[in-house]
Amino acid sequence: MIISGGDLAERVRLYSDDFTFGDVNNDGMTDAVDASSVLSYYAMISTNQEGGYSVVQKTAADVNQDGEVNAVDASNILSYYAYISTAKEEIKPMKEFMKK
Repeated sequence: MIISGGDLAERVRLYSDDFTFGDVNNDGMTDAVDASSVLSYYAMISTNQEGGYSVVQKTAADVNQDGEVNAVDASNILSYYAYISTAKEEIKPMKEFMKK
């Protein structure tokens, strides 16, 4: 599966196995650290500063796939972390979780 990522100036094609939605720091876990990172990134870009994310990180952070990385994505990552931390059934991937 090929996914478009990044803004228009840096449009690239990313393969879905190059990243995991929500795992912004690519440590193999989607957790509160990722949500905090997204909030920090959003704060930086909201004040016209460089956020420091690569195209892959921006794509992983944009969990609702609306083309923007913002507080909504951070909230969704945190919700997903709560879900995977408490789920008793088989855990859905982030992409499936976001279809709720």
